[in-house]
Amino acid sequence: MKKIVYKSQAIQSVILIIGVCLLASLWPFRIWQETVTSSVAPATGTVTGAIDNEKTLLQEMVAQYDHMDTIEVYLDENSVGESFYLRILDEAWQMVCEERVEIDREKLPGFQSATIDIDMEVGKMYYVILQGDESEIFAGCEAVSPGEQPYLGTMYYADDQQDGAALVANYHYSMPLRKTRVLALGGLILAVTALLLFALRLWYRKKEDRLITVERVFRFVMNPVVAAGTVFCLVTILMGAWGRYTLDNTVYFISVVLLAAILFYGINHNRDGQEGILTFDYIKEHIGDLVQSLAVAGAIGACCEYMSGLYDIHHAVAERKEMLWFSLAVIAMFKWREIVNLYNVLYLIGAGVFGAYYFKTHLTVEMDEANVQVLKYTVWIGILLGLILIRTLAGLFQKKLVRPAYLFGGMVGVFFAALIIFRNGRWWGVAMVVAFTLFYLNYGMWEHRSRLLINVARGIIFQFLYATGYALMHRYYTSYGNVRYTHIFHTVTITATYLTMVACAAAVILFEKLKKSHKLKDCWKELTLMGVVCSYLLFTMSRTAFFAVGVALLFALVLTAGGKGKEKLGCFGKNLGMVLAAVLVCLPVTFTAQRNIPILVSDPVLYEIEHSMNFFEQDMRGRNFTTPNFIRVGRFMDVFADKIFGIPDHTVDWYGEMAEYERLHGDDVYPEEESGAVETGEEAAGEEENDYTNGRLDIFKSYLQQLNLTGHEEMGAVLQNGEIATHAHNIYLQVAYDHGIFVGILFILVGAGILIRSCLYYRRKKDKIKYAALPAVMVVAVAVAGMVEWIFSLSNPCTLVLMLTITPLVFHEG
Repeated sequence: MKKIVYKSQAIQSVILIIGVCLLASLWPFRIWQETVTSSVAPATGTVTGAIDNEKTLLQEMVAQYDHMDTIEVYLDENSVGESFYLRILDEAWQMVCEERVEIDREKLPGFQSATIDIDMEVGKMYYVILQGDESEIFAGCEAVSPGEQPYLGTMYYADDQQDGAALVANYHYSMPLRKTRVLALGGLILAVTALLLFALRLWYRKKEDRLITVERVFRFVMNPVVAAGTVFCLVTILMGAWGRYTLDNTVYFISVVLLAAILFYGINHNRDGQEGILTFDYIKEHIGDLVQSLAVAGAIGACCEYMSGLYDIHHAVAERKEMLWFSLAVIAMFKWREIVNLYNVLYLIGAGVFGAYYFKTHLTVEMDEANVQVLKYTVWIGILLGLILIRTLAGLFQKKLVRPAYLFGGMVGVFFAALIIFRNGRWWGVAMVVAFTLFYLNYGMWEHRSRLLINVARGIIFQFLYATGYALMHRYYTSYGNVRYTHIFHTVTITATYLTMVACAAAVILFEKLKKSHKLKDCWKELTLMGVVCSYLLFTMSRTAFFAVGVALLFALVLTAGGKGKEKLGCFGKNLGMVLAAVLVCLPVTFTAQRNIPILVSDPVLYEIEHSMNFFEQDMRGRNFTTPNFIRVGRFMDVFADKIFGIPDHTVDWYGEMAEYERLHGDDVYPEEESGAVETGEEAAGEEENDYTNGRLDIFKSYLQQLNLTGHEEMGAVLQNGEIATHAHNIYLQVAYDHGIFVGILFILVGAGILIRSCLYYRRKKDKIKYAALPAVMVVAVAVAGMVEWIFSLSNPCTLVLMLTITPLVFHEG
């Protein structure tokens, strides 16, 4: 930012950046859309018989493009009633759209517009159905031939086939600009950019070219952009475009002001004494570290995919993705010459030939896409595993391994062996042992061991930023089915434990910065990150997450607070105050963004299990900002008070609509998604409805009663009523149940060993190793969350991160 350049160079750079962004918006991002319309015009004025609740009209149609925006249906002036339904079914007769269309009587006879806003598969058959809504409508129809309208099929009225007739309608598709328009606009952008650059050079031939800092240019460009965006948002809020309620609009208004303040501060704050974040020299020197961070992020992302998988095939694909990314994280610790050499070239040729042969001989015509992915990823994992083994054995033979911490390393080794011996048919434990043994050995031979915790922490944040970006694009925050926000997952339980892990990483990053400076200019980015992560945690309304993060955060505050006595207490209080202030500022901003950005994007992604929940399909189309079915401030406070403080739902009627809600939705206004309630059920556990543990006490008792020395093949114990539990909701009981009491005790001892070893590690390395507190904070979080949730398995993000962070503890030097 402090780099000095000529003013002409700065202006040229800005012009080029704007030009590149505009070109990228054309391709590959293809942001700009055009409308393509297919029509059947009202030529003769012919209409159908009366369409009402009983008699419907069905029009077959083949999708011409991949997104239907709106459909305009022609209605006769004799149509009576307030509204009608337009539904679209796919070729499997599954409804993909239902729109209640208000009849605009001023436009009768004429076209009535229905918002569709759904993706379609080009070339597939769809069925458009019209039905009355306590109304009687007459739709236009005209004679058409297949040659004139090849995309239209048969029309049916009251189940009777209407040969040669088609519904009078306009089908409006939206699609990215076609190639000719992309090329034309792209050429225009290039020409304008070139013209501006040429004009700029001519101008500065006659004018003195002064020096300017990159920071000043950045401020000059970004301040007007942020100001314009802020004004636009505030004006539209005041106009009621974001909602109809004063409480909501007040929070939105405050949120925009707070976000503007954060952005303006980020643009204009004093950067004296601060180094660049990602300079060319840093990237050149740390390319391996960045690759490892991205690989860790990829592996965590695959774990998230596993946790969201509904079927075994989803889990199989995700497991292999995880191992592929994990393999890259190991290879990132290799020197360049350990990757590119004659031995590896020969190996890769042989492994590639064998891998191709294996793939072809095991590929069958019955395999679907997911099974082909499993086979393909398995081959790639095998090839990379061989590459890692070659380097590992060569390094051990050359005695590159640093001295292990024999006591702690031996304890981990015994636990690994026990997982394999008492695996009871489970192979994920074997895969975990092999994977992390290779990771630990290669770490022990790595010359940049001090960078690992930085790479892991950075990988966690990279993945969180990507996941949150996806959530902002595709995951609606609704008032009912998703009132306890699940982020990129489909259950609150998984979301809560995932965010617990992210919060620990964000806390360690923040407290590392606060050890050096409490000035806002030095830590505003870390404070913002912490505030956003904690905001998403609050959205889950999960007691599990609040308890685990609360304990881990207090532990981290005590561990990292500098000084002694009163000085340490003061540092503790100051750090805690800054965290609370960050959450207070970021909570309304995050709430407003997560509520409104997905509506603006209008590209919802639902898991299969969520289609059966209380989502409002019609509100997920057409950018409907004002509907009460998307989360509102009062609804959030209502449910939060109920779930966290036990204040009954609907105690405060924030909007004066309680009676109407109860009439429409009854008592079941949101699903009970607290950890465990969905998966096992309080009834299955035999608990009372007001049990604060959601049935866990009886589940724990069942597991304790059925423990043995050798473990069980199935992870579900028999509950009091005879049903099989999904899992124990407790890592200590689950390990003991799966692998036997001996392994369960060993697991607890290893956990205690990690805690002691990690605290000692921080004490010795806190001034030498960045983020040295990460292992201790992470083990505390996992230990606490593990008391009420099952989070120890190969493809659980908490397990992956914990096993990565304890890597330095395995060796004497750390």
